[in-house]
Amino acid sequence: MAKKKTPSKQQSNKATGFKGIEKKAIVPVAVPSPVQQYTENMGRSRVPKLQWEVPEWDLAENNRILDVESLVRRSFKNKKNLFLKEGYSFVGFDPSRVEYIRTRFKQMEFATGIPFPMLISQTVASLTRHNNAFWVKVRDEKASGGTKRTLSGGKTLDPVAGYFPLAAETVRFKRDSYGKVKKYQQYIAGKEPKSFSPEDVVHFHFEKREGFSIGTPDLVAVKDDIRALRRIEENIELLIYNHLFPLFHYTVGTEDRPAGNMPDGRSEVEVVQAHIAAMPSDSCWVTPERHSIKVLGAEGQALGVEYALTHFKNRVIVGLGNSTVDMGEGSSASRSTAQTMSRILLDDIKASQKEFGAQVYTHVIQELLLESTFSDNNLYEDKNRVLLKFNEIDIESRQAKNNHAVDLFTKNALTHPEMREMMGREPLKGEAWQTKGSGGTEDWAQTSNGLIERDKIVLQSLDEPGTEPAKKEVASRTKKNNESSQNKAVSNKNQPKNQHGTRASAKVNKDVEQVLRSYFSLMAANVKNGIADKEKSLKIFDSSMKDIKNRMLRDLRFSFKSSYMETCRDYPVFSFSEIEKHVERRLDWFI
Repeated sequence: MAKKKTPSKQQSNKATGFKGIEKKAIVPVAVPSPVQQYTENMGRSRVPKLQWEVPEWDLAENNRILDVESLVRRSFKNKKNLFLKEGYSFVGFDPSRVEYIRTRFKQMEFATGIPFPMLISQTVASLTRHNNAFWVKVRDEKASGGTKRTLSGGKTLDPVAGYFPLAAETVRFKRDSYGKVKKYQQYIAGKEPKSFSPEDVVHFHFEKREGFSIGTPDLVAVKDDIRALRRIEENIELLIYNHLFPLFHYTVGTEDRPAGNMPDGRSEVEVVQAHIAAMPSDSCWVTPERHSIKVLGAEGQALGVEYALTHFKNRVIVGLGNSTVDMGEGSSASRSTAQTMSRILLDDIKASQKEFGAQVYTHVIQELLLESTFSDNNLYEDKNRVLLKFNEIDIESRQAKNNHAVDLFTKNALTHPEMREMMGREPLKGEAWQTKGSGGTEDWAQTSNGLIERDKIVLQSLDEPGTEPAKKEVASRTKKNNESSQNKAVSNKNQPKNQHGTRASAKVNKDVEQVLRSYFSLMAANVKNGIADKEKSLKIFDSSMKDIKNRMLRDLRFSFKSSYMETCRDYPVFSFSEIEKHVERRLDWFI
């Protein structure tokens, strides 16, 4: 007996992408930027020796503002929740590469103790606060499912074993005059600084302007507005404190009869003052016509602060990328207006999702694929790409997009994998129905057509299911009508429907009566015209009986067929052709 040949370890690893061989990655040579950029912080001159730089913006101040400002916290929380609302997934045309990336991140979860969803959540939170986020790579061949690789410069790198988030406000770096980072460093007061190589740090960023080292945080544009809003609120607090309790002005006497002196020598004003001081807090005043009491206040002379307060509040909300509806203050807005106001935030979040997904592919996924055993020659082809794709956060837009994708597919404008990709889903695994008699495999076999529709077509055929005549019948019907029209035709014959409703059964008796009336009318017309004879009348009667038989056979055939499908679908007792012949024999005997 010949010995069975087993695939080599190298061949088996090529299918999965996991390590088993050591390879040299084929990577294009990096091209340095010829454009000079800001260094040493904005506004300072460049010096020949590289120095540690801090970011242009004070990211630690953003954290302090986030801790004390409710509008900022609510705004950032809205963005983060909307960013991750509908989840995400790894997608690609090659299922083996997609599964490889998923498995690598599962290995990293076990190695680092940080779940991948938590890592993404922390990264999105940092991007929301600072428009910047950092990952530090830990390389360990023993704790990784990847292989070693060699850079174009000859440097060998161990595979990535895990990613750890790095606080953006603690990062500083060394750059050359062209902005290329030579070294990263984490600096925390009171602790020893820790340095990292550029190839071991991933920097995600939004709104990064040319020449700057990091992205510009959204809070930069609203800090002054927040300070102005807080000053206005403090002044309103003082105004409330000064005028919360009213000031009463008690007038004694008039111009004609001014205040005088009492018999004991005290003035009338002193007497009233003593009475007021001795009054209980819940008492009332009873005064003569010479006394008057007036409440003193701003009396409409003070500046109205409502407009200024609303103005600066809206500036802060809009500057943070939200609307009053998103902050829960849209009581006066209609549904259409609220959707329009929230559309701006949705568009901003979807743009950020695409940008973040592109950076994950460039800085993370590509490196993991280079550490696999897949061929590097076709790494950059679209069919071999694996993307981090966020699901549509606008439900109505997603439904419209999916319907549009299905419509393009049915009109032969898209292939099935392209339709699935347009819907944000992976292509179905397995094989579709290549021939009339073959069935789908894997995912294709679990679709509605694979589980129900194809069997239904066979059961609705005119002959025994599974035979060649049945297959021919199925093929002819499929070309002429779709499945829904067939079911509708059967249902309409068994249970006729009009504008008044649906009948429980077909009107067989009325059909037969109508046939008889038409033929008897024909015989009566022949008698009236004087051309009737017995032989011709019997021929007309035989023709009417034959027509009635055909009508009854047609109606009974549909009734039997419907009952047969309901009761003998999974376990056919007779072929339907046998039932038809039996019904026809009984009708011949009856007639």
